[in-house]
Amino acid sequence: MPDSHRSSPESREDEVSVIEVDEVIRPDDWQHSPSPESPPLPPELRAVVSRFLAWLLDDAIRLPGTNIRFGLDPILGLIPGGGETLASLLGLYLLGDGARRGLPSRTILKMAGNMLLNAGVGAIPIFGDIFSLWFKSNARNYVLIREWMESHDGRERSGGWWPLALVLGTIGLILALNIAAWWLFLWLLGKIFGG
Repeated sequence: MPDSHRSSPESREDEVSVIEVDEVIRPDDWQHSPSPESPPLPPELRAVVSRFLAWLLDDAIRLPGTNIRFGLDPILGLIPGGGETLASLLGLYLLGDGARRGLPSRTILKMAGNMLLNAGVGAIPIFGDIFSLWFKSNARNYVLIREWMESHDGRERSGGWWPLALVLGTIGLILALNIAAWWLFLWLLGKIFGG
């Protein structure tokens, strides 16, 4: 991504949906294992799986002739019986990666909020998929990870066991939201079509 996007905090919103194809993974990224004498990897290579998932779920497909990009997240949300849950579980890797890297509590909570908002609204058929197309929670979470990795200090120590509890709690909430949405949908279908 051009450095001009990273030059000011005001440009952060512009970065949310700008994960380009050539920025995702180069073949040698997977094989690189740094030795103690080698220089540190640049931040964008240290989060290669998170970057790839954010791109795949939010920016992999571009509508021809437009600047509109979307990924598998809104497409999976169209699949009845768990597509939104699958998209949410894939996106939770980014939350786990942030917790594993020791991101500050506030940032982890913001990432969890992005995931819960996307999963909660995403559970509403059709409208939720349009929301996912616009909101791009995975790209937002990748930007938060990358910004923290690019900063000189983490402002907080990594949090012990609570990040794991937060990740597991978020998974539980996302599953509960999706189950409740489908239960409501099936209940409404039963009422409408006689039951």
